[in-house]
Amino acid sequence: MSMKPLADRALEAEVRASRWLADANEARERGDMATAEKCDAKSQYWLDRYNLLAGNSERPAPKR
Repeated sequence: MSMKPLADRALEAEVRASRWLADANEARERGDMATAEKCDAKSQYWLDRYNLLAGNSERPAPKR
């Protein structure tokens, strides 16, 4: 199985970060703070991954 192109991986990470952030906001509106915190953590993971893949990190981006 071949690896996805770097641009596709970055886009996927950005989309996942947005989805988790939306889920966190929805949980927060319901008053479910525990779920909101979990979703925020997952959103931050994917945002950090996006930044790495997009070259917006202190670490260098992957070559492919």
